[in-house]
Amino acid sequence: MSSPIFSRSIQVTQTDASGIWPILLLCTAYSVLIVGVASWAIDPDAKGWYIALGMVIMLAFIALWLVGLVFVVRAWIWVETHWLQSAKGRAKAFNECTRVDIGEGGFSVQGLGHVDWIDVLALEGIPDSDNYLIVHTRPFKKLMLTAPVDELAPVINHYLALRSSVKATRTGTLQSRAMVFCWRCFLAWIWAGYALAGTAGIALLLNVSDAGFMKTMVGLCVLMPLIAWLVWAIPVSQISTFSHSRVRAFELDGTRLRSIDGAWQFDLLRARVSRRRASGIGYEFTFLTIRPESGKRLDLILEGGPDQEALLDALSDRGLLPAMNPQG
Repeated sequence: MSSPIFSRSIQVTQTDASGIWPILLLCTAYSVLIVGVASWAIDPDAKGWYIALGMVIMLAFIALWLVGLVFVVRAWIWVETHWLQSAKGRAKAFNECTRVDIGEGGFSVQGLGHVDWIDVLALEGIPDSDNYLIVHTRPFKKLMLTAPVDELAPVINHYLALRSSVKATRTGTLQSRAMVFCWRCFLAWIWAGYALAGTAGIALLLNVSDAGFMKTMVGLCVLMPLIAWLVWAIPVSQISTFSHSRVRAFELDGTRLRSIDGAWQFDLLRARVSRRRASGIGYEFTFLTIRPESGKRLDLILEGGPDQEALLDALSDRGLLPAMNPQG
């Protein structure tokens, strides 16, 4: 059976997700402002027709909040495109209808360049869309391809799986992909969520001691989980919603592991390697940690893909991976 190919002219847009965090921060600050103004403007002790007036004001604030969110996002995109991009001297993002060739040799975009398969890091679909596919690459970052997903994705997945199925010999070279994250940072965010929720609960008990048992319990059961989840959404989104941008390619050559982008390089004989499982409210995953004698450590989430299984098998065969340690 011949290998599949994809070759045609389609729209290719180079996207940049670096602006997502300023947008989230601006939207959060705007939402807090709206809630604060609404709390000041609406009288919770109103009676008679003032209750109806308060409901109208509340609906007006909700509408203002929704419209304002769109304005905030569009305003930041305009500032980033027309001011920050020119101020930083960044090249204009690629956005053209051009020829795309996908085959055994790799992934090529006319006018942009060629990408080897090891540098194709991840695929990301767009919800409720059958004609847009985001391809994460090392040299060109995120590329949004406008083409039927059911035609494009199987071709790319075929070659990614084909490369992943190649087993390494005991001393041979193996290429793999995995998501990089920081376990210590992740754990710090989780504990920050607990701490902030607990602080809010204590503050509520101290300031509304005369509210009654039922009202206090309702406040605690709603406020504390909400605050905790607002904090936990940050680390959980990094390993779920925004995980594709954190995938990196690695090469295991004998006992040396290095990332293709050159950010990490380890002699595993001179490093501590451990595999652990972490679980909690809203998350459960297994990760591999490499602690060198000097330099920064590396945490990789293992999602069970064939190339990651091949990497674990190669590490075990070479005596570099001890038994998995439970997180506790």
